[in-house]
Order: sequence, then structure tokens, then C-alpha cells
Amino acid sequence: MLITQVGLCQQASIRGIIYDGDGNQLPQAHLALFPDSLIVVSDVHGKFTMRASTGKKDLRVSYTGYFTQRISFRLQNDTTLNIVLKTDVSELDEVVVSTARYRQEDVFESTRTGTITLTEDELKGIPVLGGEADLIKTLQLLPGTLRGVEGSSDIFVRGGAADQNLVLLDDAPVYNTSHLFGFLSVFNPDVVEKVEAINGGFPAQYGGRLSSILDIQTKSAHPARTKVSGDIGLIASRLSITQPLLKNKVSLSVAGRRTYVDQLFKVIGQELPYYFYDINAKLIISPSTHDQVQVSFYGGSDILDLFRDRNNDGDGMLTRFESGNNCQTIRWQHRFASAWSTHLSLIRSFYRYNISNAFEENEVHALSDIEDLGVRWQVANDSLGKFSVKTGIEWTRHFVSPSVVNTNGTIAELLESSSTNGRIANEVSAYAQAEWDVTSRWRANAGFRLSSGLVENASYINPEPRFSLRYAMDKNNTIKISYSRMVQYMQRVSSSAISSPTDIWYPVTKDIRPQLAHQYSAAWQRMIRRPKMFLSVEAYYKDMDNLIGYEEGTNLFLNTDFESKLIQGNGNAYGLEILLKKESGKFTGWISYTLSWSRRHFDEVNNGEWFYSRYDRRHNGAVVMQYALNRRWSFSLVWELISGSRFTPVVGQYVVSAPSLTGVDLIPIYTSANAVKLSDTHRLDLGVKFKSKPGRKFQWQWFAGVYNTYNRANPVGIGIEQDESDGSLHYVQPGLFGLLPFISYGFKF
Repeated sequence: MLITQVGLCQQASIRGIIYDGDGNQLPQAHLALFPDSLIVVSDVHGKFTMRASTGKKDLRVSYTGYFTQRISFRLQNDTTLNIVLKTDVSELDEVVVSTARYRQEDVFESTRTGTITLTEDELKGIPVLGGEADLIKTLQLLPGTLRGVEGSSDIFVRGGAADQNLVLLDDAPVYNTSHLFGFLSVFNPDVVEKVEAINGGFPAQYGGRLSSILDIQTKSAHPARTKVSGDIGLIASRLSITQPLLKNKVSLSVAGRRTYVDQLFKVIGQELPYYFYDINAKLIISPSTHDQVQVSFYGGSDILDLFRDRNNDGDGMLTRFESGNNCQTIRWQHRFASAWSTHLSLIRSFYRYNISNAFEENEVHALSDIEDLGVRWQVANDSLGKFSVKTGIEWTRHFVSPSVVNTNGTIAELLESSSTNGRIANEVSAYAQAEWDVTSRWRANAGFRLSSGLVENASYINPEPRFSLRYAMDKNNTIKISYSRMVQYMQRVSSSAISSPTDIWYPVTKDIRPQLAHQYSAAWQRMIRRPKMFLSVEAYYKDMDNLIGYEEGTNLFLNTDFESKLIQGNGNAYGLEILLKKESGKFTGWISYTLSWSRRHFDEVNNGEWFYSRYDRRHNGAVVMQYALNRRWSFSLVWELISGSRFTPVVGQYVVSAPSLTGVDLIPIYTSANAVKLSDTHRLDLGVKFKSKPGRKFQWQWFAGVYNTYNRANPVGIGIEQDESDGSLHYVQPGLFGLLPFISYGFKF
């Protein structure tokens, strides 16, 4: 480490570059300066700049996969620090985390509430379905984030719906986050560098959804050499390659993943013609020491071709289902000599589903798609001593084809071809945010976002103030409060309690107003020094207006006139979240618990009375433990308990004549809205990992375990059966997954 000092002043600057042991500059390294509580992040070339008052300083520099370096010095003059971080050999074992590295401490030092960070290490050490590391499944184990039914990749945050979560992959919105009909997410864990889940205290640069922000960044450092890694599991396999094209100037990474469920079924003499695939690619160009350009690509699809011939006469039904996301981002980052920085992103995101059915001489096709084109520009300065600022503008143009139904043959007499008019919607936003130390104990963050939704025959403009405040009781305890107003101009229309690929994204119109939310949070957070742990207890209350709903029994599939079926109402959600997290040592993991309520009110539903929403699940708890016996053997455990989801039961039905295939329709009779809940779910997953000896060029690992160890039949839905003796109807709760062993083989070199 080289230190130089020049000049004398009451305030002085600290600047420098962060390197690894191979001389590579480390972008987005984290620097925390104490006692100033000043936090900055190195730029795309590992450079950083900050200003602080003179005096004794303690600087902590951390980066995933490296030992944290702690530097104590007296700041008197402008100072240059060139810092080299040493590789943490425990990174070869993705369970052990450096004893000096804190990630949740970053949240503790900031004004933020409701924010949790995850890294690749934490994603890959947890046993999940089929042994596949899964980002969404890991998030479901954290407080405030509920899953849908067993195995689902839905997340419901603080009483909100699944569409109220903004999911960003390198700045591009992802509209469908699941593969395998919800059992796996679309995010390849091999490309993920950092995940930030924000459930409250939202920074001003985020908007467009009511409940949460999931900001996923893929790996962006220039590699010193070619790197190859892969994993072979029971459900899918993946392979990634990172290649330097010009040292510290140009590099390319490509990663792919494909399931082979279709091939496995053939081995046992069965047919399941389904598969999914993902492709991630990223080109990183550093034309100068102050600039970096990142070109990111993601493409993925689920494909099912199913032929059903019940009479074995060759005249069965052929069903083809295809859905997929496609995201591209071009991101330019620049750091000025004055310590100001800027980044500009050009974004495209596309999602489509297409379902085709052919039988005899009839055909039915249903499709829906949405395409976004957007620009995001931000200017920031994190180096103004105890004061940091950030401002920017955003524009997104949505092209939506909500619902198209095409029919051919005699079926067209019963189901005519139709389509919902395509929609074009524009979202334009501007924001500004500042964070500063009010006193040595008080730190404040104030932001303002002005958003607008512009559609045919209607324009909506909404102010979105944001505010958070931190009070340091002492160096280990802090109290925080926050307020956020959020606005949502796009919504997902679905008649199901869980997401499905046939859900429809739809913008606001002159009749459908934007959804609004006011959220208040208060938190007590503590850094426990021995053993090193993070404890957070947080309460929240959220008011929501103009929520989207529909009357019970409404079927939106193959319905191109669905807008007339939509209704709007309001709701609220409140609860308490507890998190105890340990990120270092042989034992790592967390314990989480959420106590929550979520209610809704629609004039047209439940006789206009308040009722519990589908997302009301009173208790949600999880225990996640990882133990590193040594650098080769490690063990993991996940146990979770969740209250059952709610539904509206059918208490009877009556028959009416109708122009359908049968000539009649059965009209269900419902009781009170969401008056009954499914059984509580709980499950224990166990895993063991065995690795090659550290230090070898070719590294391998075996990961084996059991999903649902005690074979609990957790319900995945609700069904109705008729008693043959008296014709009465009763509900059943079918379970899908029993005890499932898994094994996978991973490698890297």
C-alpha cells in the first residue's frame, strides 16, 4: 500500500485505486470510513474519491472473495491510497466467509430500512429443489418476503401482489422470473455478482412498483485469465466462460443453462416434451481509465410440445406452449476528475407467451407480449465529505399486446378470434436525493421523485417523496425510520393466486388509475461483535390505493375484454420482521421471522366489507444454517414454516343455459372472500458438500442432499372432489413434492 500526502487543510480528500493480487483493478469495492460513517464504492476501474474532516481515521475496504483490509491513519492532508486486497482462500469453499468481511454492516451504517444484500456465496450454499442454486428461493427465506404455494418462484413482499416487485437484471426489468412453471427462477447463479432486495425505505432512483425492488447485478470485473465453471445436476446443467480479450480493457463472458427433464423421462420410457434454457452474455469495454461500457444480454425460454391421444387413433390434441424473456442493456459509466460520476443505460426488455392447441381441424392460438424501450441517466457524488447527492432521469416506452386469440375450424363458431387493442404507454421520471450527517449521531436521507404515466386519453403525474433517518445510539445500536410514497403504472392481470405464464401485463388507462402506496417503517438494528452477527427488528405499515382486482369467478384466460372485468379498491398491510444473520466463521446463516397482516377492500367484493387478501399469511419463519467442517467438507440445513395461503371456497353451484359445448354453464356460489386458508406448510432440507483440495488449478465439488427430508405433503393448491355416495362436494389439498434426494457435480478452472 502506497500513501502520499500533500497540502494542509481542515478537510482533506482521500483517493486511490483498489487492486487484487494479480494487479487487476476491482470495480465496486466497498469502502467505509469511520468515525465519519462515510461509505463509497469504487468505480469501474477500482478508483475512489472521498472528502472528510481531518483527524484519526479507520478505513475498511472489502470485496467479495477477498479479505477485508482495515487501515488506520491520521488524515491531515490530501491522501492517496493504492490498496491491494488479498484473495480469501476460504472463497474456495463457498460456505466459509472471511472473518473480517461484513456485508450486512453496510446496511447497518446507512439510513436504509428493509434492505438485505446477498452474494453468490450465499446463493450457492443452500439446498433447494433438485440441488439447483436459486436466487428467488433464497429470497423467500428472508423476512418480509413470502412465497406462493410449495415450489413456486413467486414472491409476495409486505402484503403486496407478485406484480408489485420491480426485478432488474443489469438495469433491465424482467417480467417473468420463473422457469419450470414456477419451480425455478430465470437467474443463473453463476453470473450473479450482487443482489440487493429493498422492501422499504426506497431510494429515490427506484420507482414503478409498490412493494419491493430486486436489483441484480451480474459480474463486471475484467478477469486476469480465462475462467471456466459449470455444474451438472439432476434437473439442469450450466456452463460459463469468461475470457479476457485485451488485458484490463476488453473481456467477454458467456453462460448457458438447459434442463433435460425431457431426456430423463425418455430414459424411463415416458414422454414429457418440456425444456427450458437460459443464455447470459456480457461484453465489458474499458476505453480509458475513467470509462467503462457494459453490454449485457439475457435470453431464455420455456417450451412444451405435448400430444395427447386418448383414443389411440392419431386424432389427439397437439399443444404447444412457449414463453420467454429477452433483455439487453448498454451501460456507460464515467467518473470525472472532480469525483462526480455518471452512468447512462439504454435498455430493452421483451416478454411473450404463446399457446397453440390443434385438434381434428380446429386450432386455437392465444398470445400476449410486452416490450420496453428505456433510457436511464444518473449523476452522483459520494465524495462530498459527510454529504452525498444523486440525481437522474428515466424514460420507458411500453408496447403492450395484452391478449390475442385466433381460432380456425368449427371451434370458431363457439370462440371467435378477437384481440385487445395494443397499448403504448410512456413512463417519465426525474429524481434527486441527498444523504448527510446532521450531527455525529443523526444521519438523514431525503429524496424526491416525480413520475408520470402517459397513455392514450390520459396523463397521470405523481410526486413520490422519500425520507429516512438514522440515529446511532452507540457504535453497535441504531434506530431508523423511513417513509416512501410509491406509484405503479403497469400491472399484471391474473385470475390466479399465483403467477402463471398466461398472465397479462397491462398499463394504466383513462379508466384504470395508477396504484399508490404509502409505507412507513421503523427499525432497531444491532451489530453483535462477539460472535459477529447482525440483528434487525423492523415494523412497517403500508396503505395502498387503486389496487387491481376482479369479482370472484372471473375467468380472464382467452378473454380479450378483460378490462371491463377489472375493479379497483384499496388495502393495507402491516407487520413485524426479525432477522438474525451471521456472515463469518465456520457457522453462517440466518434466522428470520415475519408476523404480518394484509387486507383488501373492493366495493364489488365481499359485500363491500374488508377481507384478508390472498397474500395474508400470518407467520413466516426460516432457519438457514451452513457449517464448514474444514475447507473440503461443509453441511447445510434449511427449515421453514409458513401459514397457509387463503382462498374463497365454493359452497354450491347452479345451472344456466349457455351457448357452449354442453349447452349449459355451471355458476359457482361463493362464501366470504378468502375466508378459508390452506394448511400450514413446513419443510426441512439438508445438504452436504465435498470439495477438491484448495489451491489446485482444477477445482471440483459434489453437492448432495435431500429436499423435504421428513416427506411432508405440503399443499400446492386446492381441488374439489364429489362424494360418490351423496354427491356432496369437499375440498382436497393435493401435495406435489415428497422426499426428493438430489446430487450435483460442479467444477471450475
